Amino acid sequence: MSGKRPHRPLSIVHTSDVHLESDTFGSGERGLQLRDKVRTAFARVIDIANDRCADMLLIVGDLFDSARVSEEGLAFALGTIARARMPVVMIPGNHDAHDERSIYAGLPPATLPDNLHLILEPEGRTIDFAGLAARVWGRAIVEHTPDYRPLSGMPEREEGLWNIALAHGFFMEDGEFERSSPITPAEIEHSRYDYVALGHVHVLGDVSQGSTRAFYCGTPAPLYSSENSGWVLWVNCVPGQPVSIERLMVRESD
Repeated sequence: MSGKRPHRPLSIVHTSDVHLESDTFGSGERGLQLRDKVRTAFARVIDIANDRCADMLLIVGDLFDSARVSEEGLAFALGTIARARMPVVMIPGNHDAHDERSIYAGLPPATLPDNLHLILEPEGRTIDFAGLAARVWGRAIVEHTPDYRPLSGMPEREEGLWNIALAHGFFMEDGEFERSSPITPAEIEHSRYDYVALGHVHVLGDVSQGSTRAFYCGTPAPLYSSENSGWVLWVNCVPGQPVSIERLMVRESD
């Protein structure tokens, strides 16, 4: 990729689809065990980011399973994010969409951790991190429909910075049956971004196009597959080298 290069490396932990506080588990003992298992997985994501001294943590939608979150559950999530020793950028997903019932709508800014950059603009917002030589863009889902395009409105690539995008939706090859919140190969490739962090699919997926690296990281909680652990991605951006991706296991404990 031609153009001026960033002046420093950038390391990112990419997570999504945590689905905290799901009421589909039920209210009995088994339900509480599953709820706590998801909470533990999210806490471990923060531990991984801190232990590896990541420059940035991305939460790409569906941190919560719905808008039905208790005050205690919300306090847990925000308190856990506050433990991260780096900027955290987050967008809503289809489960915690920013509609009239949005869990985020009534949150006073003073209740949010200082390190949390929550993107709630449906049209999208760009955040510059000058010290990291990084520019991050994302947009909020209001309604999960075929008309919503998660990558619509992406700004042009800014030379001299790491260009990162967050998008929660479904990657569709050309000619596939149209789904809600579609993301196309052309949108990824034409962006020329360094990394597009994707959410919505609960398993690892490499949908890179052209010079742009684009990945689904899967869920950090071991609830949606036969595996005994969840996963996050470690994204390493080094000037003059291709962006590298490492899959990290999220264990319940070391």
